[in-house]
Amino acid sequence: MRGVVKSSVAFGAVLACCVAAARTPGAAQTAAATPTFNKHVAPILFANCVTCHRPSGIAPFSLTSYEAAVPFAKAIKARVAERAMPPWYADPKFGEFKNARALTDAQIETLGAWVDGGAPQGDGAPPAPPKFEETGWRMNRPPDEILELPFKEFELPARGEVPTFTVWVKPPLREDRFVQAIEIKPSIRGAVHHSSLSLASLPQGTHIGRAAVYPGGPELDGVPVFQDGRPFRAASGEEFGTPIFFYVPGGGLLQFPEGVAKRFRQQDYLSWGLHMISSGKPEKLRVQVGLWYARRDPHHEVHTWTVNERLLMDGKEIVADASGQKRMPNIPAGVSNLPMTGILKVPEDINIYSLWPHMHYRGKDMRFVLTEPNGKETTLLNVPQYNPHWQITYELAKPLRVKKGSTITAYGHYDNSAANHHNPDPTAEVKFGPQGTDEMYIPFLEVTVENDDLRFERQQQFLRQ
Repeated sequence: MRGVVKSSVAFGAVLACCVAAARTPGAAQTAAATPTFNKHVAPILFANCVTCHRPSGIAPFSLTSYEAAVPFAKAIKARVAERAMPPWYADPKFGEFKNARALTDAQIETLGAWVDGGAPQGDGAPPAPPKFEETGWRMNRPPDEILELPFKEFELPARGEVPTFTVWVKPPLREDRFVQAIEIKPSIRGAVHHSSLSLASLPQGTHIGRAAVYPGGPELDGVPVFQDGRPFRAASGEEFGTPIFFYVPGGGLLQFPEGVAKRFRQQDYLSWGLHMISSGKPEKLRVQVGLWYARRDPHHEVHTWTVNERLLMDGKEIVADASGQKRMPNIPAGVSNLPMTGILKVPEDINIYSLWPHMHYRGKDMRFVLTEPNGKETTLLNVPQYNPHWQITYELAKPLRVKKGSTITAYGHYDNSAANHHNPDPTAEVKFGPQGTDEMYIPFLEVTVENDDLRFERQQQFLRQ
């Protein structure tokens, strides 16, 4: 199981933006002292919102000045009061997260009082908004390596979703490299429903060539083809290789602390899955992957695991058929609280760095629970109101050591009823599969295996020389 837990992986539709981790306290105001933009509101917006709400950001409007923000004052009040903004869905009673970005009650009161008081600008000048690198990359330095799609640009149709497809890219590596940060950067962020990266050897008997990327689709470079010209097609929903990274709009950056990193082996290919959505007009889309290499030798390699070694729907375990596949039953139309459970028995001592619940439009909630060998249970993360449009990787404030023999269980529910306002069609049964209109149940973990110490590996290599 080391480092590889195979799963059917797809990503729910999202429109998201990233919010800075910094916090600026807001003070409750009296009626006699209406908050002003320059003194009270701008510090809150600049610390928590303008990472996305800026002229070149992914949000639909800017909040970097009074003139830009005041037309949206009532919307700001409404969205922060219902805690829809900044997007953060973790139950505060469980876990501590370094990327937590919910506003405090005092900050919400300040923004509401400003709007109720007429949204005045106030005297003086606001603090300067934060500066951002306008290269389009979110790291504070350019990537060490930039990988392009093998066909450079994809022509999006005017309407509809493009079927999920995969292309293969060979990173230009002369030796194994450890990657401490990865970012996927689309030229049109809302046009990429999701994207996945895995490391793998080419499918047996194939070479990289040009072929239709999906049945009836365009012929493009970067497709594994057999000697007779047939393109390789993975089984529906199948992930090929070792999962490395998953992109959703508003996410797209994975960064690990000093000393841990993802390993890219020199012989590996990058299996690059793409699912794109039209913006309503024909466009040409480019997508790039930025890699930032570890500047020091890491002591542990990071693996992506999934809490789905065992799966239960409505209390009934889903078992593999004669072909070894687990066939997920459809989600019935109209059901409002269908339980789903994923279970992972931890085979070795590990450290967990982050958790990410992934479902699609019928996802309702998900809760990760750790059960230690002595029976002690701890809720690691609870997302009681799952939102497919704001999928968040919840990064633990400190890595969590988990002992061998522990169990991690992910409890979730689906709502395929009309009460779910995300649901595109509550009258339809929903199958499990790779498209956004299908469903998924993938509780992700980013982990290191304690005994897989790279320092020992390097020492053994030295002694063999």
